Amino acid sequence: MKTKKILTAVLIALAVIAVLLCANVFTQQKFIKTYTFTELEYRGYSAQDVSNINIEHSYLNRLLSYNEWRISVEFYKHPDIQFWFTYRDDSIVFQGVSTESSLDKEAVSQYSERYKNGTLLD
Repeated sequence: MKTKKILTAVLIALAVIAVLLCANVFTQQKFIKTYTFTELEYRGYSAQDVSNINIEHSYLNRLLSYNEWRISVEFYKHPDIQFWFTYRDDSIVFQGVSTESSLDKEAVSQYSERYKNGTLLD
């Protein structure tokens, strides 16, 4: 009987921890999305230029010293290209560009530079 109570208490504690971790991720995602829009506006892009922002989180990545947050941004003018960011040290950091279609190294570099210069949508 005593082990049943201990097992029940442990399961309840684990459930509470899981709920708190999920709530933390949900809250942080909203904050990071707002912060991403701020970073884009700083670079000269408006919210109307963005067709999609996808934010992914992984506690496992954090444990393995990888990026805990991965952010992909897609612009209306370039729907097949993903611009990747991460949230690290209280800032949004540009990581690079990817696409499902094959782009050569030079084209990827040009998209990256045009984003950084604020001339991507010109």
